[in-house]
Amino acid sequence: MSRTLTEEDIRLLEKLAPECTSLTCAKSAAEYRSILAPVANHFAKDAEDFESRLLRLTDEEFSRIIAMIRSGEESIGCLPVECAEILISETMKRGDMNAANELYALYEMGGGCG
Repeated sequence: MSRTLTEEDIRLLEKLAPECTSLTCAKSAAEYRSILAPVANHFAKDAEDFESRLLRLTDEEFSRIIAMIRSGEESIGCLPVECAEILISETMKRGDMNAANELYALYEMGGGCG
């Protein structure tokens, strides 16, 4: 899954990681192609920090990210296990058990980084 981030994607990335000053990964010099992977792998200090960042999202913003994962636009394959568990847990807390089950299955299937 390779895509170019839209203006809305960039807005969400900046909300989750306000310290993000460039859309290029400092380590690989590649442009970010997703929202959650850079947050989990480059900006969040740990899983607890990742969770606090997810809590910044409104229900509508969170649902948009979940919809993008479900459609294949957003990948969760690169998330550390702890961050994937938090994402799934937050999806359950926000009342979408079907999506949480689907995210779990998608993460278990792998799919690699996107």
